Amino acid sequence: MSTPLKALIVEDSADDAQLLLAELRRGGYDVTWERVDTAEAMRAALSRQPWDIVIADYKMPGFSGLAALELLKASGRGLPFIIVSGTMGEEQAVAAMKAGAHDYLMKDKLGRLVSAVKRELHDAALWREHRRAELALRESEEKFRSLFESSQDAIMILEPPSWRFTAGNPAAAKMFGERTGEGFISHEPGELSPDRQPDGSASAEKSKEKIETAVRNGSCFFEWTHRRISGEEFPADVLLTRMGQGEKMVIQATVRDLTERKQADRKVREQAALLDNANDAIYVTALDRTILYWNQGAERTYGWTSAEVMNRKTSELLSTDPVAAEALTAVLLKQESWFGERWQITKDGRKVEVFSRLTLVRNEQGQPQSVFAINTDITEKRQLEAQFLRAQRLESIGALASGIAHDLNNVLAPILIGAPLVREMVTDATARRLLKTMESSAQRGAAIVRQVLTFARGVEGERAPLQPRHLLTAMENLAAETFPKNIKIETDVAADLWPILGDATQLDQALLNLCVNARDAMPGGGILTFSAANVVLSKEAAEKIPGARPGSYACLRVTDTGTGIPPEIQAKLFEPFFTTKDVGKGTGLGLSTTLGIVRSHGGFIRIASKVGQGTTFELYLPATKTEEVAVKKDSAKPWPRAHGTGILVVDDETAVREVIRQTLAEFGYQVITAGRGNEALRIFKERQQEIQLVLTDMMMPEMDGPTLVAALRVLDPTVRIVGITGMSDTGSKSGLKALELSAMVAKPFTINKLLTVIREALPVTAGAERNVTDGGTSLPSPPG
Repeated sequence: MSTPLKALIVEDSADDAQLLLAELRRGGYDVTWERVDTAEAMRAALSRQPWDIVIADYKMPGFSGLAALELLKASGRGLPFIIVSGTMGEEQAVAAMKAGAHDYLMKDKLGRLVSAVKRELHDAALWREHRRAELALRESEEKFRSLFESSQDAIMILEPPSWRFTAGNPAAAKMFGERTGEGFISHEPGELSPDRQPDGSASAEKSKEKIETAVRNGSCFFEWTHRRISGEEFPADVLLTRMGQGEKMVIQATVRDLTERKQADRKVREQAALLDNANDAIYVTALDRTILYWNQGAERTYGWTSAEVMNRKTSELLSTDPVAAEALTAVLLKQESWFGERWQITKDGRKVEVFSRLTLVRNEQGQPQSVFAINTDITEKRQLEAQFLRAQRLESIGALASGIAHDLNNVLAPILIGAPLVREMVTDATARRLLKTMESSAQRGAAIVRQVLTFARGVEGERAPLQPRHLLTAMENLAAETFPKNIKIETDVAADLWPILGDATQLDQALLNLCVNARDAMPGGGILTFSAANVVLSKEAAEKIPGARPGSYACLRVTDTGTGIPPEIQAKLFEPFFTTKDVGKGTGLGLSTTLGIVRSHGGFIRIASKVGQGTTFELYLPATKTEEVAVKKDSAKPWPRAHGTGILVVDDETAVREVIRQTLAEFGYQVITAGRGNEALRIFKERQQEIQLVLTDMMMPEMDGPTLVAALRVLDPTVRIVGITGMSDTGSKSGLKALELSAMVAKPFTINKLLTVIREALPVTAGAERNVTDGGTSLPSPPG
């Protein structure tokens, strides 16, 4: 393998240069070369790139090898220089060597060229290494001298076997009370220590042990009590380090005076002892954030004991941003105090938000010495504030949903009342099917509105035996109608699923919360599975499940194939207001509400999830032996016709008012209408004898329903009144009792519902007394 070589050839003959190159290549060199024959060309070549060697002809027209040698020396480049010549004699060769040439060769004897080049390159490498070592040693000595002279700590050198001082820096002289380093080294080491140390040991014996430890181990660090020339004693940290000085071994002693630090520590501890029982976290740090004091309040806040944190830095233990901690120190040095809120970390990795008050403490000379910190944990306060704001937003959403539902119910009411009636009037099959479709769509819209109100306002029903299969079927239908089409719905419900005793509204809400979460976990689509089975838990099995009791359960499962939930998140899922969704996309109340509902039913929840594979929520609800309550159905039998019973219909929605008027008129009622409460009150005063019942909307402009009801009671305390509302709290018993209403009906309602409520509200004498036929004319039965 060829060895690379960069050769500058000073030669006027191109042929002679080629002979040199041929010889070098035969010797195994891969030569990068340039030939020059003037001083200007040689200077330019030297400046263009680094060279390994210069080979120069002794004699050239206008230039010479010796001139080239002088030019190389003047450039400061210590390159090997070999002279070749065809005529040079011994005297000229000797002169060239004395001038600085490394070797000379005769052109007719170039066989020695390769060995000469190898030798000179090797010598040049050794010279460069030696030069680097000399420079490094000189730099090290200069650095040591600079540190020795400028150090704030006392540094002194002790030499064996007497271990007297042979050198001392200015800080050593100042620390021990001498004017100069020479004055310092005139003292015996024993003069600078008291006879005995605080632990009772003799200073002479103990210092000898420390020196022997440093010689044996390379270093020894300890705390020591020194004595100044004046006799004053002071505490210090001492570091003994074994060092080589030429062929000798010496000990370097570095001493740091701890007087100010000890005094500051003592003063801080005395003052902080008064605050040790404070609830706030109080601590003191040096300017480099090393902890000097840590009260019991800090232990409670951060979890670290005083022993664990002492002499460690807050930037390592508490700071969430070390860069910000450094910036805060800089602000303190400038402003001397700071207060504000910041995040910190506890021992168990939990983040806490604190209101922090920092004060810069100065020593007697006015120099910055430490930082006094008082931190109040405001994490819970901030969480409560956030929960309060979220609760307010949720309440606003509920109110908004109720208002929207009221308007939607007013829109749907005329359709649900009028469509069945019109369908009975037409004979065309296509028209009847179209009307039936319109009616079904309106019923579907009404169901969705009721569901929105149920979940927005948390309306509750009564506990009753029910079959969970129906709950899952309802959720399946809702998901199929409202979820994205790329989510496939599957079911697997046991045929003999046990009934439960529950609140259908609440359980609907619990299942809906899980369905919405499953939908959000599958943004790209997937499979949503509803399943249910009977489960019997033994005592042993129940003891392994938090919140479980032995017994028989109907287990309802909601499974998705979505993103899954990481283990560290699963522990927080049911915490109120905890959410992993983006701001504005989740309240964090869904799962906590679901858990509360299930627990209120005596059940519990289990979750199984793997990241990237999906999640299953299992709702265990106690089974009951009670049979399921049968669902009441409206009767399809012919309804009795009214004998001109007078009804005052009050509603600000024209469409609702008119469809009710026409419907009631079809069944023999005498209907009077009013669009405002004031108008209704005027009509009632004028035609009170004609009116047996008032049917009024509860939410109207100017005079609302409750106000109208109160005014009507003044005119006639016995008048029968039925309320109509588009809100969700229609069945409120307290509302009925307060207003003394005969009934309350929620929009949108069917003809059957309307006629049933009116018939039950009227006295028997005012009700229908004849069958559905009158004078041979057949009236339509109320559609179901």
